[in-house]
Amino acid sequence: MSSSAKVLVADAIATDELSPLVSAGVQVDHRAGISKAELLEVIGAYDGLLVRSRTQVDAAVFAAGTSLRVVGRAGTGVDNVDLAAATRAGVVVMNVPSGNTNAAAELTIALIAALCRNIVPAAAALRAGRFEQKPFVGVELTGRTLGVIGLGRIGRAVARKAQGLGLKVVGYDPLLAPAAVEELGIVSASLEALAAQSDIISVHVPLAEKTKHMIDAALIRCMKPGVRLLNVARGGIVDESALLAALESGAVAGAALDVFETEPPTSNPLVQHPRVLATPHLGASTEEAQSAVARLIAQQVARFLTQGVVENAVNLWGMEAEERAVMEPWLLLARRLGAVAAALLQGRPDRMEVVRFGDGTRWRGEPLAAEALVGALTPWLGGRLNAVNARLLAGERGFAVEERMQPEHRSFPALLRVALHSAEDSVVLDGTLFGRSLLRVVRAYGMNIDAIPEGAMLFVRHADKPGMIGRIGTLLAEHGVNIANMSVGRHETRDGALSVLNLDQEAPQAVLDALRVMDAVQSCRAVPASVSA
Repeated sequence: MSSSAKVLVADAIATDELSPLVSAGVQVDHRAGISKAELLEVIGAYDGLLVRSRTQVDAAVFAAGTSLRVVGRAGTGVDNVDLAAATRAGVVVMNVPSGNTNAAAELTIALIAALCRNIVPAAAALRAGRFEQKPFVGVELTGRTLGVIGLGRIGRAVARKAQGLGLKVVGYDPLLAPAAVEELGIVSASLEALAAQSDIISVHVPLAEKTKHMIDAALIRCMKPGVRLLNVARGGIVDESALLAALESGAVAGAALDVFETEPPTSNPLVQHPRVLATPHLGASTEEAQSAVARLIAQQVARFLTQGVVENAVNLWGMEAEERAVMEPWLLLARRLGAVAAALLQGRPDRMEVVRFGDGTRWRGEPLAAEALVGALTPWLGGRLNAVNARLLAGERGFAVEERMQPEHRSFPALLRVALHSAEDSVVLDGTLFGRSLLRVVRAYGMNIDAIPEGAMLFVRHADKPGMIGRIGTLLAEHGVNIANMSVGRHETRDGALSVLNLDQEAPQAVLDALRVMDAVQSCRAVPASVSA
């Protein structure tokens, strides 16, 4: 990672909030309000892009951003970022899921109170010269039931604040077991049961395939007559046509909407409906939240560009600093094993196995498998292949990846195995660390070795008989190739041996040709220095 990275800020973010980037030595170009045409023209020169909700980061941006490594969204949602295009381009997309939690929760509570007490229409009537009370009689919150759909950070914060106001809270979250919901002090219920018993319902789930129009006509029919409904999450979770019909029939007494399926909602009849309290996407619009999310995303992008730390990524696994410190040499080993296996394999790889032994089972397999994939597929895919898009690109080509764990290894406390297969060949490499960070290949072609997976290498399989090591060394010396390290392993049945050599420079083709025709040499495969690039 480099401290000379460049980041483009495309939306309004205060200069002092970008200080984490500047302090890390990252060049920051602040061009808030940049047009799409200008963005496409300049984005190729930048490693990072910071946006709020204005800038649409679509496939065209990722295609033009040939140096782009990270997009940071100063906020919770990433609706304005094409995640599929980002992943295909190998670009990490980060957001700040916690920065606006309190702001969104406070807005929800404010809307609940305003909706139940008719505050907005009453204020409008008074401003129009009508001093009236009867048309604006409301309902009290104490003792009523609030149904919270989605119990992530914001949903939980809403529940806590509501309980402080005397509301009974019923919750539903498809990803939480009922016992986990109850541990939060919230009554667990199915979606339909929540609808049936709640006086007020507030949704706090992300917009996804399974949550689009989650609040539809069928669910509204399950709700108590006169229910009040709020959406401060994402437009599209509530079926707006179904809500409008329910408001017209009186099944829903009122609604508070901060988000809409189309924004701005210029021709949306809900905005003008007398029983709808509509606000212009104010969930994160507090001075504190805007400042917090900008500062946090700047910190995250700075740490990624200078240290490789991935935090709050929405299209890649992330690691805390402590975990990464332990995992980093193993991630490098996984990539090297994949690259060496690809160099040794005959034919195009079509399948990979990644096996973790012993203490290695404590670590997450996904990052290790992704790095091994990058090493193995770079010779064929190259370009912008990285851990972000490796699985996607591999899957599109029918390349299968199998991950397994074994509780122990007979020789090492922790070991990583990468097996690469083609239609014609298979290569199985075992690797481990000596100490905390010294990478070693300890088994190849069924023979125990002690090889360093870096720089130019030679793998020579030969008969297990006297003189072979000397003949190989003499041939290299005759061509001016120096041996930096050498490891020799023999087959357990003594029907063959393996010499693995690290060279100061890549062996010329003449050496490889001479080795391959040498008496008692079964095979010779060169691994280029680029495996450790």
